[in-house]
Amino acid sequence: MNDDKNSRNSFLAEAQQEGRASGKVEITDLDQAIAQANVILDEAVVSKFRTTEEENLPTVKITVYCHDCRQVVPAGIGKTLRGNPRTVCGTCKSKKVSMGTEEALCRFYHLDKEQKKEEKERKK
Repeated sequence: MNDDKNSRNSFLAEAQQEGRASGKVEITDLDQAIAQANVILDEAVVSKFRTTEEENLPTVKITVYCHDCRQVVPAGIGKTLRGNPRTVCGTCKSKKVSMGTEEALCRFYHLDKEQKKEEKERKK
């Protein structure tokens, strides 16, 4: 019975034995590889990004949400124990921050609703 278990190999084990799953991918033609990888994208979008200069590509501004301040704040740079730079809150220097676009952070943390509530309380 043990011989039967050892004789059966999984698909991955067979592929590794044959050398097909070595983790190396040979790319002979970069354009062909890109075309195969981008089959889920619209061809018009792909051609636009191929013809656009890198300097003219759209950019995204990443902002920081501080969990202690509970608001979107400017990013600061702090140091770790080993002296490596780390993104921290620009106002309170807290390490508990989340990074993303301002729109995504406001949507995820429901900041628009909270800010409107705070404005209404201030007016009263």
